[in-house]
Amino acid sequence: MTNDSKIDDLKAKATDLSKDVEHKAKKAKLHAEKTADDLKHNLDAAKLEGEKSLDDLKKNATDQLAEHKEKLETKVDEIKSDLKDSQHNAHDKFDQLKADATQKLDEAKSKAVELKHEASAKLEDLKHQASAKIDDLKKAATETLNKFKD
Repeated sequence: MTNDSKIDDLKAKATDLSKDVEHKAKKAKLHAEKTADDLKHNLDAAKLEGEKSLDDLKKNATDQLAEHKEKLETKVDEIKSDLKDSQHNAHDKFDQLKADATQKLDEAKSKAVELKHEASAKLEDLKHQASAKIDDLKKAATETLNKFKD
């Protein structure tokens, strides 16, 4: 084999190797592109899953907030109702005590008027008795004086 044929043979082998490397490079490029596409797809899927999880979390938080708000409003309504009942009971009790006090005051006034009338009647009676006694004493004194004059 001559140098030229060896060179031609090496050129042919180099060309074959070059084409082989070119095919392997294209294959590696396709594989890299497929891997990049798969990675991009996985990233998009993870992003979508993250967004879904975030939306679920927001929904759960909103639901819990609404539930807690409803419970709080129910408790506030119960407290308001209890307060109204307590106020109503206190008002009723106050009205009852006021009515009792008014009744007792009226009874005391009536008793005072009755005692005043009794006292007035006794005073008048005592005045009459005193007048009668004074008249008797005057009469006795006059009789005694008349006895001394005679």
